[in-house]
Amino acid sequence: MNWKVILAVLAASLASVAWVSSASAAAKAAPVDYRACHFRDGKTMQDLDKVIVKFREYAKKADSGYAAWTLTPQFQTNLPLDVAWMGAWPDAETFGVSMEQWMKDGGELQKAFAEVVDCGSRHMLVASYPINAPDGVPEDGMWLFSACNLNDGVSIDQAYAAHLEAGTVMKAMGSLSNSWMMVPGIGAGPNDPDYYHALVFYRYSDLGASLEMFLNKGGQQKRQAILNKVSSCETPVLFDAVSVLADN
Repeated sequence: MNWKVILAVLAASLASVAWVSSASAAAKAAPVDYRACHFRDGKTMQDLDKVIVKFREYAKKADSGYAAWTLTPQFQTNLPLDVAWMGAWPDAETFGVSMEQWMKDGGELQKAFAEVVDCGSRHMLVASYPINAPDGVPEDGMWLFSACNLNDGVSIDQAYAAHLEAGTVMKAMGSLSNSWMMVPGIGAGPNDPDYYHALVFYRYSDLGASLEMFLNKGGQQKRQAILNKVSSCETPVLFDAVSVLADN
């Protein structure tokens, strides 16, 4: 199996019009890796943490530019997973180099992960566009994801522009969130939404303060007035996020 050829095809797909759309004209997209996982019988987060220690050692030597988090469901209903793994690269070229090195040198670690978790049911790559994004890589915190579908005749570009507008309004009203638009790509299924709206908070008190603004100070109405024109989004699910690896 020629991984160089396969990864070249995948990297090219990151820039395909069919996936990313021309939203890239407004902001630089970054590839994000998402895996839904179940613990093997008798395994727990403590077992996964032991493998993560080894993964950090590998990543430090690899100098891959990769950042990663474990996501544990908190506010949700019947999500088909025990824990999720999310990783990000600064650009598609870095993704390609990182994945090629992982396929070449990460065999033993892949086996160690597989002894603890089964992530075979869901592995997807998305294109992430910043809305209100931090200067550095988010670390521990809470991630909220809403599945969104475009209204008839609306493009990803138009939805992204609306989220930029809504993000500016929310920040002006005191929201403490950072946010991204994430467009499903490689590995997405036929029932996946057109995009996900992702929010991150560093503390529950920040989330609470922003919710108060949203629910009781007019934030919800202002946001809906902008975004309802372009898409419909489901109620978000919330994960507790722990940083596995900051951009190294």
